[in-house]
Amino acid sequence: MVQVIEEYDLCFCGDVYAEDPSKLFIGERLEKIFSNCKNVIVNLETPIVVNSRLIPMNKYSALKTNIKIIDFLKKIGVKAVSLANNHIMDYGDSAAKFTKNALSRERIKSYGYGVSRSEAFQPCMLEVDGKKVGIIGFTTTFVSEALSKDDKPGVAGIRIITRVEIDPREILEEPAAPYIVKGEVLNNDLTFLEKILKAARKECDYLVLQPHWGVGLAPYNKIVLDYVKTLARHSIDVGAELIVGGHPHTFQPIEVYKGKPIFYSLGNLIFYPIMHEMENLGIVLCINLKEKKADILFVEQKDNNIEVVDKIKNRPEIQYFYYMALRNGIKLGENDTFFELNI
Repeated sequence: MVQVIEEYDLCFCGDVYAEDPSKLFIGERLEKIFSNCKNVIVNLETPIVVNSRLIPMNKYSALKTNIKIIDFLKKIGVKAVSLANNHIMDYGDSAAKFTKNALSRERIKSYGYGVSRSEAFQPCMLEVDGKKVGIIGFTTTFVSEALSKDDKPGVAGIRIITRVEIDPREILEEPAAPYIVKGEVLNNDLTFLEKILKAARKECDYLVLQPHWGVGLAPYNKIVLDYVKTLARHSIDVGAELIVGGHPHTFQPIEVYKGKPIFYSLGNLIFYPIMHEMENLGIVLCINLKEKKADILFVEQKDNNIEVVDKIKNRPEIQYFYYMALRNGIKLGENDTFFELNI
């Protein structure tokens, strides 16, 4: 039985995608958690495509869903959706715009995509007991055609320069080592992000950054990349108070930097059909702002069903998460069903 805080202000979930949303099923325990949360927030990893004549962008992976995904989001109480990811523009701007408008008609806020760069980076504002919570979404994973500009619709993109650094002597003993690849944020984009964060911080009481970053393919998606760590810490330096990342499709270790939590990846909420057996576990981060506490729950996907993991001590992957938190100097409150974190 899941014993948790009676009411949450914010519940951040990972990626949501389904070819056929009508088949999705939420377990009883998870449904109860969501019913006790004022604001459920997800990353919608797909456009809604109703025009059969639309063709996908020229990219290695394109996703789409149908309008019934809205019913699923409403069922679990979603109030806000990040569209800042590498798939919202898979079928072009018309599908992305349709998705944003369809969400708006059902009073679900969205962010991370817009008709211009300024709109794409515009914070989503939620009111919680008279306090303003701002959420900014951006993605470092996108094809160039999907990037928003001052006069062009698209995603809130932060560009990463990919470099290969080779020590000829070392690479002979470590051939094809993945760590020779390095990432660096483009200076102009970093400056722009700083301005966005500083301006948003003045407009809200609590600022959350929701980036889509890192590597999405197993087994490399277990690694927190160096540029991700650097960007996370820098974002806290300029105003973010909580970071909840996504894209790797699996949960990653957490860090507390200057007293602010960094969840590098929550993993998936539900991704149907499931991509990889390593990607069936995710985190739901449930926050009570007044108590300054967060419950870290784990959810498991089995085919089209998602439910809260009831006995986390029996799961090696989850216990490794706990161990890595300890290594990072974070003492989590622990019981059979969730971890507790002071925020």
